Amino acid sequence: MKRTKILLFLSLLFVGIAASAQKPQLNTSAQRDLRKHIEYLSSDKLEGRRTGDAGATEAASYIAEQFQKTAKLRPGQAMTHGASYLQGFPYISGVTLGADNSLRLAQGLMEVGVNWMPLGYSPNAEIPATSIVFAQFGVTAPDANYDDYKGRDVRDKIVVIFDNTPDAGNPHSAFARFDIHTKANIAKDKGARAIILIAEDSDFKSDRLSRLSYDRTLGETAIPVVGISRSVAVKILSQKDDSQLKGLEAGLPPPPTGPNEEIRAAPTAAIKVNLTKKQVNASNVIGILEGSDPQLKDEAIIIGAHYDHLGHGGSGSLAANSTEIHHGADDNASGTTAVIELARMFSREKRPKRTLIFMTFAGEEEGLLGSKFYVNNPAWPLEKTIAMINLDMVGRLNENKLTIGGIGTATEWNDLIQAANNPTVRLGQTDSLFGNINKHNDPVKSNDTALFALQLNQDGFGPSDHSSFYGKNIPVLFFFTGTHTDYHKPSDTADKINYLGLQRIILLVGDIARSLAQSPTRPTYAVAKSSGQMGQVRLSVSLGTIPSYGDTTDGMILDGVRDNSPASKAGLKAGDKIIKLAGKDVRNAMDYTYVLGSMKPGEEYEVELIRGTERMMLKIIPAPAARRP
Repeated sequence: MKRTKILLFLSLLFVGIAASAQKPQLNTSAQRDLRKHIEYLSSDKLEGRRTGDAGATEAASYIAEQFQKTAKLRPGQAMTHGASYLQGFPYISGVTLGADNSLRLAQGLMEVGVNWMPLGYSPNAEIPATSIVFAQFGVTAPDANYDDYKGRDVRDKIVVIFDNTPDAGNPHSAFARFDIHTKANIAKDKGARAIILIAEDSDFKSDRLSRLSYDRTLGETAIPVVGISRSVAVKILSQKDDSQLKGLEAGLPPPPTGPNEEIRAAPTAAIKVNLTKKQVNASNVIGILEGSDPQLKDEAIIIGAHYDHLGHGGSGSLAANSTEIHHGADDNASGTTAVIELARMFSREKRPKRTLIFMTFAGEEEGLLGSKFYVNNPAWPLEKTIAMINLDMVGRLNENKLTIGGIGTATEWNDLIQAANNPTVRLGQTDSLFGNINKHNDPVKSNDTALFALQLNQDGFGPSDHSSFYGKNIPVLFFFTGTHTDYHKPSDTADKINYLGLQRIILLVGDIARSLAQSPTRPTYAVAKSSGQMGQVRLSVSLGTIPSYGDTTDGMILDGVRDNSPASKAGLKAGDKIIKLAGKDVRNAMDYTYVLGSMKPGEEYEVELIRGTERMMLKIIPAPAARRP
């Protein structure tokens, strides 16, 4: 399940921390097959399947092999020399140090990697010797009556700040949203040329600033940012030692000869940042089961899941500082396995009337990259794609609770889902299609009036790949068994999967897909009721946009616009690239969020955008943000 840094919290679809899943009950050969797939995909060998890494490439090859040998699917991607199950797309896997990165202070030339390091998401730049100004944390928060820049002129200067915030460590801090991207935007607004960030750890090599980490979902910072060790900070801020530096960090007044006097007069810094982005190939995996009806086979239903995860941690991990393998058994080896088994199941039946496309995506954890690439480069015409079914984290069925999102994206969905969830209703063939158990012969649920305790969500947007398809006006359904304490941690392992529960979900999805594939009519697209923007920080305004979280430097593309929202009333559309909002430049989603934080409901603002080849200026009036618990 996707996580971006802007997405500092879990989706509204995540309905609470689930208790431990029931023990696996391997009472059929089909469940043993499920376990085989999940154990392999979440094994140490695949090292967490981080997009761009060898483990993810191996996972894609494994899925392609299952599509080919087990399900006998047709390759989904046309190539110059034949066809392939793999749909490749470019992916930035990280950054490396280019030539001549340098930081020169009055004390001399610093040693990169030893006592300073450019941040991996810093833009490249060369800044000659420039005056330094200390601004404690680099935070300006009028709502909290706090301003580190009060009385400081930083125009055309370099700002030195701590890599921390006031009230650090308080989970309810009013300053929690002030990450380095936000601080860089503030510094840019104040006219600063760059930021020098002081490490938290006294051992620089143990501090996060010493690692050239990269998160492509965040984009570059607004101005160059470099990190320095605390020992270097002691020198340039004219402190005696680290204990005195900690006094500054705690907000104590500087000593008489401290930085307020010294920095204005003498200290300077010259900075050169030269980072090289590493581009590798990533791949979606696509297999096609062609329909049997002469007319209806031209229409397709996509059944999909993402197969990537978090590798050895880092960006996206909820296990602080962990470099262990993040196995991703539930997220999302479970959904990937469901797609593999559904493909196998349908390949052994009489072919349905409509075409079924089985698809697994890379880059979901990095911002829905694979599914976004697919909808812009489809293997099947989008206008003939009648529905997309997404399975993400379906391996921890607990208390029989199953969440289905996207119910509001087609007028027929609710009736179809309720019928599929009724053990007395048969939507497809009556014989057992999956081991010796099917949804109508389930020892766990045979006496109940419903197969699952459904929790239905209307919204078609959300923190997974179905959002990309709904943004193209395709009806979607999203299956999810809930988050848990192992989410985005190394402990999300195969032994914790509820295999019987996963099998039952696969059968339910199979019934729904079969009904769609056989129906003479296609589902009717509808604009779904919003459940709130996924992954947005707590802001006072809402525009009703669905931002694209990607590595951009020339504007932020909209994945979608909610109906009857301020954005739709202003005339914004999916695909628009916002380049300026409220008079401030927007280069990526982080810039956009920063500007939203300064806007007020009911006031009119200008939004400048590019639509195709046309540059446009629109007026927008933000609405108050919805209240949250």
